[in-house]
Amino acid sequence: MHDLASIRELLAMRDLKKAEVQIAKLLRSTLSNPDSAQLLTLRARARLLAARAEEALDDLATAEQRTDDPALRLEIRELQGDAWFARYELASVGFAERAHVQRADETYHALITDHPSYPNLGWLHYQQARILLTDGRIQDAITCLTNALLAPSTLPALTAYCFERLGFIYFYEKRDARRALGFLDKALHTYPANEAPIWIARLETLRARVLRELGSTDTALAAIDRAIDIAYQTDETRIALADALLTAGELLSRVDGRERDVISRLQQYLQTARKPLGIDVTWSRAYEMLGNAYFNSGQYAAAGDAYQHALQHNPYHPWELSLQYQMARAWYQCAEYDKAVSAMDTLLKTAHLDNQPITDYRVYDVLGSAHFALKRYQAARQAFDQALALTPSEDDREKIIRYRTFAAELGG
Repeated sequence: MHDLASIRELLAMRDLKKAEVQIAKLLRSTLSNPDSAQLLTLRARARLLAARAEEALDDLATAEQRTDDPALRLEIRELQGDAWFARYELASVGFAERAHVQRADETYHALITDHPSYPNLGWLHYQQARILLTDGRIQDAITCLTNALLAPSTLPALTAYCFERLGFIYFYEKRDARRALGFLDKALHTYPANEAPIWIARLETLRARVLRELGSTDTALAAIDRAIDIAYQTDETRIALADALLTAGELLSRVDGRERDVISRLQQYLQTARKPLGIDVTWSRAYEMLGNAYFNSGQYAAAGDAYQHALQHNPYHPWELSLQYQMARAWYQCAEYDKAVSAMDTLLKTAHLDNQPITDYRVYDVLGSAHFALKRYQAARQAFDQALALTPSEDDREKIIRYRTFAAELGG
């Protein structure tokens, strides 16, 4: 059927909107159940690619009822496994259910065991490897990827997918950046030219992280720029684009004098990524980096707001005291003295509750300076006394003593 071949080509190129429009038109026509089953299966593929796993499962359930074709029923089972795994991967933090992964794994295992000549066996091994990675079974995952490379597959890009996952494993799990880069380069060279370019965006994002680890900053920045360019043009889900923009912000934050670029990329990330419903460490990290860039470029009010957002998205931030201190400094620099005092009070209360003694004199120096600016001279003097007790640097000691004297004189 020519229409089905055309839809498959659109899916291969990730032109999901056009594919779904064609499928919808054909489904509205008077098609036999077998034809509609194929169309629903293709629409399930499109919805999976668009990160809509629930809708894909609905289509697959209907398609399964409408066909007796053994080959199509096996394809439906494969896609059901993919959809269950996607439900797990796409779930918000705290809502992911391990049962979804188990259901996917059982589906793949049954297909491999019961149908050893299944033409897409390599994909099943590849998916099993990804499931094993979610459970920390690294060596088993490597074995599955090796099996995937040797098994038959209907996916021309599967070899590249396997090399990419091996690169991921050697970078994040085995901490071997050089070997990871070798696998990722193989993935880049084996990815078919006629396949959808969005996957290259994801690959270049990972390559950029590895190159950064190897100290190749310029090459890493070039890789992430390629990822962003590709994703802007081809990423309908915006997931790959958001990841690339965040990585760009991380890379640029390590380069002196690139604060404006950091701010630009992270603002684009926050506009692109889906806003989390609750605690989200990634958004917290993005706001933290944004706060640092604003502060270093003299945009202190924006910095204070960014640090505040960082703590809102992760109230259990491991560096909460440091962020509170940075926030107080930012508020002080833009003459928001009440906010600076409030941030320092929160810092001191948190430190007390966590039994973490304050050893940095600058905390009390900023607190004293904010009180002084608000003409709360007694509170300023007390804060300066605590700063002096923590052995400040010689230059700061002279300044603190001078302002402590002014506070004593003005406060009576």
